[in-house]
Amino acid sequence: MAKTVGIIQARMGSERLPGKILAPLGGRPLLALLATRIARARVDAWWLATSSDPADDVTEAWGFELGLRVYRGHATDVLSRFLDVADETGADWLVRVTADNPFLDAPAIDVLVAARDELEASKEEDAKSIELIRARGGRPVGYGVELVRADALRRAAAAIPANQFHHRVHVTSFLSANGRCESVALPTSWPERPSWRWTVDTYEDLAMARSAFRLFASEVATIDYPAMVGLLDGVPEIPAMNAHVVQKKLEEG
Repeated sequence: MAKTVGIIQARMGSERLPGKILAPLGGRPLLALLATRIARARVDAWWLATSSDPADDVTEAWGFELGLRVYRGHATDVLSRFLDVADETGADWLVRVTADNPFLDAPAIDVLVAARDELEASKEEDAKSIELIRARGGRPVGYGVELVRADALRRAAAAIPANQFHHRVHVTSFLSANGRCESVALPTSWPERPSWRWTVDTYEDLAMARSAFRLFASEVATIDYPAMVGLLDGVPEIPAMNAHVVQKKLEEG
């Protein structure tokens, strides 16, 4: 059975919204809400990978408070943090979660883990060589997660050119462009909302998320994707709050 370790990448530094990972959301810090929403996913352990910058002393403290294993490493070479966790844990696969995506939930992760299990059980050698698994498009920006083979990530790290450091910031981008990737279909009952933005990178994003999770009320920790979409469809002004925000380009970090 493949060992699967989940890693939440998080740090206090942010050009657009510093300290966003601890911003109040749904009655608790954003990081705490996210950790609760994904805790039941089919992974063997959850880690928090943050930086060695003194500003992330508080990030480390919150990680331990939430029951996560914590690793601290390079401030911008996020890829190196993932590889160090993989080495320490002996993980075969890594689930990559970014701390600014509080709408993410365990079922989204479990879809990828189930797809991985099918690929590894397949008699087709091509299926067994898949290195990166992600969900197909159609869902809001920020409702995304990746499952990556640890050995493939090590090979990618060795192949990244010195003048393309942004691939080390974004962890899987080099592998996405050059490796063997699989896009998995989410259940057909999960409605597509590609124009929505569910990541928190600006104040407008945070204001939208706060309004959304107030709408979710007592279900903030457990509400799933179809239910979130159903409620927000009834209050279209909430998804519209940050519809104008432009997603950063890959090279911007």
